[in-house]
Amino acid sequence: MVNRGRTDMTAEIEDRTQYDWFGVARVHERKGEFEEALRAYGEAVKIDPQFAKAWYYKAKLHHQLGQEAEARECAKKALEIKPDWEKHVKEFLPDL
Repeated sequence: MVNRGRTDMTAEIEDRTQYDWFGVARVHERKGEFEEALRAYGEAVKIDPQFAKAWYYKAKLHHQLGQEAEARECAKKALEIKPDWEKHVKEFLPDL
């Protein structure tokens, strides 16, 4: 992540790429900070709506949290981008 000469934290956050946000999400998820992880996945797909991996992991996390409608919505987005991931999605959403 490049700071581009700025010193404030806001500037640093603004410079994050979808991949940076995905990494942040994975760290939060591993630490059990699920709401923060969902927000970070959301930032990743806001930057790049075609980032299938972020949609997939966001779907899995929603499913783990019992948020089935959100899980389905995110899984469908992932499958629109990567239809060949269907078997992976069906591991946690078999009736999708």
